[in-house]
This record gives sequence, structure tokens and C-alpha cells, in this order.
Amino acid sequence: MNVGESPAGTLKSVAAVQTVPDLKEGDTFTFGSYYQESSLKTPIEWLVLKRSGSQVLLISRYALDCRPYQHEYVNIVTWENSDLRKWLNGEFLKSAFTSSEQERIVVTRVANDHNSRHGTFGGNSTEDRIFLLSMAEAESLFKDDEARKCVSTPYASEKDVWQSRNFFIDGRSCCFWWLRSPGYCRNDATVVCTDGAISPGGCLVNNDGDAVRPALWVNL
Repeated sequence: MNVGESPAGTLKSVAAVQTVPDLKEGDTFTFGSYYQESSLKTPIEWLVLKRSGSQVLLISRYALDCRPYQHEYVNIVTWENSDLRKWLNGEFLKSAFTSSEQERIVVTRVANDHNSRHGTFGGNSTEDRIFLLSMAEAESLFKDDEARKCVSTPYASEKDVWQSRNFFIDGRSCCFWWLRSPGYCRNDATVVCTDGAISPGGCLVNNDGDAVRPALWVNL
């Protein structure tokens, strides 16, 4: 099942929820907290990409961190065995969400398709609570390049995220952000560029200047 589809039934809804927020695609939603203003944890703002019943697919409004897809240069890496996947579903999950919030995050079957432009092997499907969008999802879930443009939090910016001198949102420089799909070679991963365009060739997986926009399905 692709993450753009409803993962209903993969995780039991929280029984105590009585009122489901009236969220729709394009709305913002606050959930969890993470370091955003230097060493201060503040609530994370998310964009609603898709809704299915009482579940919503979210992506962080701002790039929350700056990390390589894989810390060391390797000849072959897929989303399944990447350092970034391990970090998102380990350290980040525990840091950003309380135990009760973690229970609301859906375990999603994530499809890892080959690169549609270059045919690069995408690897096995995975089951994740937190993930990155694929190249196809970044294309279909945003209406255009402008909607994909993103700026980083001050915390991520302090970690030397690559920022544009030409593309801005409200006066703030836009950044590159990772997708989970493979790039031109099996040691590349695709990215969204500072102008919001998707780069099928991507960047080397050990590039440490690209930002991270986590995505997840949540039970409301």
C-alpha cells in the first residue's frame, strides 16, 4: 500500500477520542514537539496532505532537521537500510512524541518503487511510523513546485542546511529536502530543490546539507 492511500486498519484508533477535528487537505495541525528555536522544543506544525476518515497524512510544515540520508559513503543504499529511516523511527520518534502521541501514529506499509526516470532499484517495502515522501508522492500530493518549496527551522539552519539565495518564503531562504526514493545511482537519493522542483537524479546519500521533512499518518 502506498502512503498516499489510507492505511486504515493497520493501527487501532484511540478509543478515548470523542470529537474528530474537521481537518481537510491544506490545513495545518499541531502535533508533537521538537527542537526548532535552537535548543528549545516547541510544538511541531504539520500540513495535511490527505485525509481518510479519522486519519490524516501529515508532513512537517518546516524542515525540522539537517541530516544525511546515510552517514557514510556507500555504493548501494535503499530506504529500508538507510540511517535516516532508523533515526526517524527511533531517536526522532521518541524525542518528538509522548507515549500517548506515539500510540496515535499509524504503522504504515511504505512502498519503495524504482526511480521512474532512471530505473534505479528502490528496495523492499517497509513498515514505518515515520517516513519521507517518495518522488511520486511529492509529485501527486502537492499541486505544484511552489507548494513544495520549504524553509528550515532555526535549529536546522544552525546545522548548515543548504539554503537558496534566489528562492524565499516570507523573506526566508528555501532549502533542499530529502525524499526516500533512489536517485540516479544506487548511492543517491532524490530531493526537492530550493525552487520546489523534484530532482530525479538526487544527491549522494552522505550529503549533509539536505533537510528533513518527516511524514506520518495520524489517528485524530
